Amino acid sequence: MRNRTKDIGEEEYHLQQSEMMLATEDFREGGFAFITEGSLALRELGNYGVTKPISNGESAITALITGKSSKKIYGATSGKQSHLFYYDPSPAAEHVVDIGILGKDSACRNLMVDKDGVIYGILNPSGRIFRYVPEGEYSLIWTYKVNEIEFFDESVEEEVASAVLQSETNIIYGITKNTSKLFSFNIDTRSLKIVKEIEKAGKSNAIAIDKKGNIFGSSRNCLLFCYNTGNNALEILDIQLPSPKGMEYLNHIDSLVYDGNEYIYGGTTLGTIFRLNTATLELTGYGRPIPDHRIRSLVIGNDGMIYGCAGAPEKVSHLFALNPKNGEVKDLGIPMVHFPKNWICYDISALSVGRNGEIYIGKSERISYLLIYYPPVKKRNIK
Repeated sequence: MRNRTKDIGEEEYHLQQSEMMLATEDFREGGFAFITEGSLALRELGNYGVTKPISNGESAITALITGKSSKKIYGATSGKQSHLFYYDPSPAAEHVVDIGILGKDSACRNLMVDKDGVIYGILNPSGRIFRYVPEGEYSLIWTYKVNEIEFFDESVEEEVASAVLQSETNIIYGITKNTSKLFSFNIDTRSLKIVKEIEKAGKSNAIAIDKKGNIFGSSRNCLLFCYNTGNNALEILDIQLPSPKGMEYLNHIDSLVYDGNEYIYGGTTLGTIFRLNTATLELTGYGRPIPDHRIRSLVIGNDGMIYGCAGAPEKVSHLFALNPKNGEVKDLGIPMVHFPKNWICYDISALSVGRNGEIYIGKSERISYLLIYYPPVKKRNIK
């Protein structure tokens, strides 16, 4: 993908590509790879005159999470410097605010929020755990206020592949990337300990925890594991992720989202999607939304649809939707916007959902922006 902008600037390239697509006969006849259902908007990672936009090379969005009461969207970038930011969609602000720098030559792919709205995250490759307390922050059209980012003294001291927060106990659980160790960090007591070692679990990019305190993830040969936080019991389940035959050993969990009740929806590194019933442990596969690897993020929309981004890094990401009622998977297409600038979103790493059901899309390229997808409103049936 990087070679495409060798002879021209990146902004000029995106403008050129969008204009070329719109002028083709194939587009006029309906052969179009870009999103046509719903609408899209773009927000720069800053607001000139209020807060300096996050610089190119530091703006790749690799984590997004919805704040308490869905009032704000918090995100983290990766690159030469990793930043923590928030987007305030209120009419009095409607801009991105750079909270601060997390570290140099670093990446943040895990953000979590507790029941009080406090944001937690992990910075790689050091495995440092941080938190940000939003209380007292504000943003207006002409000004803003943010708080300090706090790093805990305790550190995992290696790269973390995935992490979740158990709100009831205020404990963060995570998997280390290189050693595949399950660890726990008690926020109240500042106690960090290694819980279990799970073979090949570090090759996955997500874990999920259900309301009973069971943590689900993937281990060797794409077998699921279940760790019970209550009794410290680990079980490698006789359940394999949906995979092309003979490629099971290459398949790992890429993304997970829990519906808060019964189901965990997931995507794999080989590009398949599935649903796990946490009560019966029945797994249902839904195939691949596009002919490419990776399902890098999943969210549950306000309309009940499961939205996800599919596609390997530095290729072309597609947004898709899964209808959990009938199992239909729809490739929505490639995100492209024309306001406030022409831009094509090739690389997506993170998604989140806003208060009104809008889907926030984290672009993760050298020059990156926050995109907003507004799903179409369903037509009412008139009898």
